[in-house]
Amino acid sequence: MTKLSYDTMVEAMRSNDARYNGVFYVGVHSTGIYCLPSCRAKLPRLDHVVFYKTREEAIAAGLRGCRRCRSESFPDVLPSWLHRLLAEMKTHPDLRMTENDLIKMTGVDVSTVRRYFREHLKTTPLAFHRRLRLEHARRLIEAGESYLQAGYESGYESASGFRTAFKRAFGTTPGEYNAKRTNNLLRH
Repeated sequence: MTKLSYDTMVEAMRSNDARYNGVFYVGVHSTGIYCLPSCRAKLPRLDHVVFYKTREEAIAAGLRGCRRCRSESFPDVLPSWLHRLLAEMKTHPDLRMTENDLIKMTGVDVSTVRRYFREHLKTTPLAFHRRLRLEHARRLIEAGESYLQAGYESGYESASGFRTAFKRAFGTTPGEYNAKRTNNLLRH
């Protein structure tokens, strides 16, 4: 590890700078936990903080990983429920999901699900799944499926709703997309 000054580590902790995650760990001895520099938990008093070069040093000092920033799992700091939800969404692009479905699948509050999606995927969970559904429909069209069938197999209940969503996502209607694709195939 490059030698970091105490002031640099304090500033990284105060600004929640993720670039320093894994470079050092923040041990908070008043609580008995160690965090990543990017942790969003309340800032501890500096007289309670010890900086550690490695996770192993923090553990040897008797600290446990922070549940908020998941420092014990770094670099995979995403919770297991998020991995399960993403896998479910990718496995079932044919289903329409509601926020109640998200709660049932994850076992956590929907605001937590939304927050993780915003922070890590820069979108909402329903918009993310809608995009997966549209990508699935596009692949079906490319495989020769009619655009109406592709829409129904992607969880859309009406042709007009599918057409509108497809045009918003890809800039063209499913029929126009299929016609352009067919013309391009005939030219080559």
